[in-house]
Amino acid sequence: ACDVADSADESITVVTGPNSGGKTRLLQGLGLLQLMAQSGLYVAAAEANVPMRSGLFASVVQTDSADQLEGRLGQELVRIRTLFQHIRPRSMILLDELCSGTNPSEAAEIVLMVLGLLSELTPRAYITTHFLDLARELDVKRTLPQLEFLQVEIAGDESTYQFIAGVAGT
Repeated sequence: ACDVADSADESITVVTGPNSGGKTRLLQGLGLLQLMAQSGLYVAAAEANVPMRSGLFASVVQTDSADQLEGRLGQELVRIRTLFQHIRPRSMILLDELCSGTNPSEAAEIVLMVLGLLSELTPRAYITTHFLDLARELDVKRTLPQLEFLQVEIAGDESTYQFIAGVAGT
């Protein structure tokens, strides 16, 4: 079981942590919970307060294939364009590994652009990333007030599959 409490109905949560720490499973769980609650079904939770959303957009990183038309940057730009073509204000957005596999300097600019544009649409968004320096900088500067940060909780050398406030150290 994992507890996730939102401080604001319309906020963007950046989730950081090591590979195999549970970030993608968290996004999947949140998406299923939202979909089930919005469909009038009971959710697999001890307790849940799930506000209705105007839409749900979920995107996970796709694996490379020999027949793909775009490189990794091109694929990411298509994913981002698709996001903004389909979301509406007050949607729930789940983006796994935003800009992974992209040149870090280009990726930082794209991530900042996406976060800035999302903040104008008042969504409830969860975005996982390995760009820890950028996440730390955003956490310290607080240029986007609706940003929240979660990190995978680590006990010893292993993930507890729980999430706590903050940006992962590594």
